[in-house]
Amino acid sequence: MAYDPDVAITLWPEYFDKGLTRAQGRRLPKDLCVAKPDLDMIAKGAMLLDLEYEVREDMSYPKAPREKHGCVKVEKGKLSKTEILPRIGQVLVENQGRRSPC
Repeated sequence: MAYDPDVAITLWPEYFDKGLTRAQGRRLPKDLCVAKPDLDMIAKGAMLLDLEYEVREDMSYPKAPREKHGCVKVEKGKLSKTEILPRIGQVLVENQGRRSPC
């Protein structure tokens, strides 16, 4: 299935943020999360899973509407959201030390 923005799966950085609680939006266990994940690393995870994706920097997580952290939208079809999240979390954990300093 090709990328269709209307039915794409939305991946928010909050899903992978080790500093957040589940009530605040974290979706994975802390061992699959990193501190302050960025959109580039989430997009890299989608690329490694061979998924078509789009980075949307103008979006804000619904639980924090004033903070525009953006999101990554990935194609729906090859994998379900519950399969995608831990795989991308693993990519983030493996690459957390390789991020460029801000």
